[in-house]
Amino acid sequence: MMLLKLPLKLVALPAALAVTIAKWAGVFLTSFAGAIFYLLSGLCFVIAVLSYLMGICTGGEAVEFLVMGFVAFVLPFVAGWVIGVVDTLSDSLWDFIKS
Repeated sequence: MMLLKLPLKLVALPAALAVTIAKWAGVFLTSFAGAIFYLLSGLCFVIAVLSYLMGICTGGEAVEFLVMGFVAFVLPFVAGWVIGVVDTLSDSLWDFIKS
């Protein structure tokens, strides 16, 4: 059994390294982009509400702007979920290599 596992572990090692580096890069980029997207979504919310209250745009246009702000707010959470999947894959590969 050891003779079968050793080549698979040697193949899994570069894959585990690549997935771990991708996870680290994803965490960094998501954290950085998340701050920007949160500011953008807050700005969209404020602009939509104030422009509707001042009569600059109609209700439909304000709702479209609010939806755009909500999408900008949700994107970091989706990216965090993807990073969670990559983290699980990375942990599984490292557990297989250590076994």
